[in-house]
Amino acid sequence: MKKTDPIFELTKDEKSKSIEALKPYLSERFETPVGNLQADMILDFITAHIGPYFYNKGVLDSMSAMSERVEDLYLLIKDEQ
Repeated sequence: MKKTDPIFELTKDEKSKSIEALKPYLSERFETPVGNLQADMILDFITAHIGPYFYNKGVLDSMSAMSERVEDLYLLIKDEQ
């Protein structure tokens, strides 16, 4: 499997909190204990392979919101007399 460079990286604290959130979720769903290593590997996979979809969605939503604001600026243009 080819390792891809993530679009973004989590801070150490964000990664730690994410791993701690994943462990009980995965353990419950798969009915087997999940340790830090397994949760870390899953988080790395999600960040590298699924994260870009969420990142791009955020960028596109931001572009849409900014576009609406720019259009609002056109309403401020006064007619020349």
